[in-house]
Amino acid sequence: MKKYALTSYDPVELDLPKPQVPASLVDAQIEKLLEPLAEYHEIAEERGVAMGDHVVVTTVDARLDGNPASNFVLEHSLYHVGGGEMPRTFDEELVGMAPGETKDAEAKIKLPLAKDGDASRLTMQVTVEKILSCRTPELTDAFVAEHFEPATTVAEFREGVAKQFGLPDMAKNDAQFPDLVLDELAKRLVEDPDPADLLPGQPLDALRITCAIDALADHLDIELSDADITAQMPGNDAEQREKIRQQLEDQGLGDEARVFARREAALSWLVNNSRVSYK
Repeated sequence: MKKYALTSYDPVELDLPKPQVPASLVDAQIEKLLEPLAEYHEIAEERGVAMGDHVVVTTVDARLDGNPASNFVLEHSLYHVGGGEMPRTFDEELVGMAPGETKDAEAKIKLPLAKDGDASRLTMQVTVEKILSCRTPELTDAFVAEHFEPATTVAEFREGVAKQFGLPDMAKNDAQFPDLVLDELAKRLVEDPDPADLLPGQPLDALRITCAIDALADHLDIELSDADITAQMPGNDAEQREKIRQQLEDQGLGDEARVFARREAALSWLVNNSRVSYK
């Protein structure tokens, strides 16, 4: 394969458009932000608690796997059933309870560091004191300016809420990161690849990436020892990488193994020194 050059050998700095936040997610967050500003009235009809209700509840002796759990203690507290403040299984315990009713409730909760399938046992005595109707204030520009500065319009308020869900810079161990920086590196080729360098069935875009990473490896003057070459072989552990390297040597593909390892080393440098952020 002929030698190629790049317009720049600097690490890639790639800015991507900020991913769009679903409107439904923004709506749900705004609903939570409006709840403290809503008007609540005790309902007159006699019925049990339903999912989605707002209730006043008190919990006593909250325990997690038998140990005191102060985070789950509620005292005459306004609570939105199904609003995600407590485990869903706790909300299901409230459904059907009448105002003034007390019961021993039990719920399952998955703790942050628990293994998949493992759940802790949350127990407490819970009393439903009232079931409330909720009247959420109308969201207008004037209301936003009064309660949610520095936003002065509904549009500004929604934009600010959406930013809360913005993604951080893409991590370098993200599966997409190498492909993004390689695509950007390939745009720096000074000349188009020679079609004669195409392998059977290889797309032209893939050849451009190969030429670009080879040009970067040449610029970095990458030289690898036998141990370095083996370390760059695909595989889950050292034994598997050694086995693959030996198979290539046995098949007379030692030179191909060296070329592959050199490209992988150049890619590692590119990934470690480049960045992708959102604008």
